[in-house]
Amino acid sequence: MIVRHKIPYSDTRDLTAEELRELILDQDEPLSFGHTLHDLIQGQIEAGFLIAGFYEDIGDGPLDKYINCMIATKAMKF
Repeated sequence: MIVRHKIPYSDTRDLTAEELRELILDQDEPLSFGHTLHDLIQGQIEAGFLIAGFYEDIGDGPLDKYINCMIATKAMKF
């Protein structure tokens, strides 16, 4: 595995036009976006949400045997 991009990440910003075309048209894949934990958590707080829960999960990517790469928050509008 070769790491090519850092977080924050956006397919629409960080891929070449050809890579984006291949992803969308040839592979019929959804766009990916990577956010820092600060952006995810603080962004919800700044939008007026109260973080009421947090969950980590293991996905099926190449890093998942080393670190939980998936998270979910339970947020309530305050």
